[in-house]
Amino acid sequence: MMIPWKILPALAAAVLALGLAYGAYRSLTTTQIVHIASGDQGGGYYELGQKLEQILHADFEQQSLEAPITFQHMDSRGPQENLRLLAHREAQLGLALEGLSVKPKEAGSADIRGLIKLSSSNLHIVVQQQLSQQMGKPITKLSDLVENVRQRLGRPLRVYMGSPHGSTHAVMSHLLTYYKTSTGTDLGWEVIEHGSYAEAAEEFLHDRIDVVYLLVATGSPAVVTMSQHGILVPLPEAVIDAIHMLHPALSAQTIPAGVYNKDFPRTTIATLGAEDILVANGEVSNRLAYRIVRTLALHWPELQTGVLLPEDFAKAQLSQNDYFPLHPGAVAYYQGENVPLWPWFENKIAVLIEHRDIALSVLGGIPTVYTLFYAWYQRRRVTHLMAQIAAMRQQGEIDHATIENVRMHAITLMAQGKLSRESYASLNEFIEAQVRHASMTADLSAKKEISPSPAP
Repeated sequence: MMIPWKILPALAAAVLALGLAYGAYRSLTTTQIVHIASGDQGGGYYELGQKLEQILHADFEQQSLEAPITFQHMDSRGPQENLRLLAHREAQLGLALEGLSVKPKEAGSADIRGLIKLSSSNLHIVVQQQLSQQMGKPITKLSDLVENVRQRLGRPLRVYMGSPHGSTHAVMSHLLTYYKTSTGTDLGWEVIEHGSYAEAAEEFLHDRIDVVYLLVATGSPAVVTMSQHGILVPLPEAVIDAIHMLHPALSAQTIPAGVYNKDFPRTTIATLGAEDILVANGEVSNRLAYRIVRTLALHWPELQTGVLLPEDFAKAQLSQNDYFPLHPGAVAYYQGENVPLWPWFENKIAVLIEHRDIALSVLGGIPTVYTLFYAWYQRRRVTHLMAQIAAMRQQGEIDHATIENVRMHAITLMAQGKLSRESYASLNEFIEAQVRHASMTADLSAKKEISPSPAP
């Protein structure tokens, strides 16, 4: 039969196990929705975001013993808005441009962490084939689009460079600064900032836009659309070097000859580029980040549609940098570690590690508290037995039979583990003291009874 005081540790362990089981149940049954912020329709980021959603959603559905997770694709106006959505916790995953989309952290906003490198975006400068004829000079480099344009055309040059929130606009602002302007108006440009990449490509085909600037991965659908009716223009080497020196994230890149068709481009094009990376809200658990990177590594060839991605996934692994620190879950996968714990357990362990001094003090104090409680509980039994003996003595009903009954009851409690030897010894001393006191009282009464009465 279970002894009551021995139930307490088991009861505490059962409550703890029940709490852990409930946490595991919630961790494994609560559906989590993960939003992926990508870009405008018609852009490379939009297509890449859709492909990420399809791969992650299909693979995560097949993983057993894991919490259900649903991935949802979100349209956005580009990398800068993606970072805002991540910082404001409206999205958990997003596509960003390394070094160009970084903004100062706002108070109360979530951190942003890097996961993997997806591709490289290169600045494409697509010019109408007939523009050279209209300007009366061949268009072979960027400088041909900034000198006496209005005078040669008799009208502003219609230029598309994407939304002010997009990565193309960010790069173009550096180019405009190089040519000592901020809006392009001084160069004779009429800058168009509305519409998606796909819409801009359609406007280009209908001769309503003269030049399209797009910072996209090689193979972007919008550039493919324009490749039959335009030419690619390179950036001067001096421009590339100057901008790279001021903005190291933008580096010299090339667009291979004939990558779109045999005439687009006819020769290798020198330009600027930056890395496209997948980033995560810093509040994404280590386990989820690990599983996302692992899934994309396993399905890497399936992502290579529409844009040129590194053929080897090892080239997609991000290194630690100053722009987006790596997510610990991604680091764990890159280093070949095991998948991290479920978020519920991970959070509890993180709290214990953070406050380990307090936790160790509490755990170390449990045996002492239990010992004191046990001693108090045993002392309570001894006190009760002592009170019985004291009450009998006061009523004059104490005798050896009663004392022996109390003593046998105490021995039984000690045999059952409900009374320690020290407590039993204390009770025995009390009994002996009471017996001596009772004997002394009885002797004194007897002497009074046999003593002669005084003479009258």
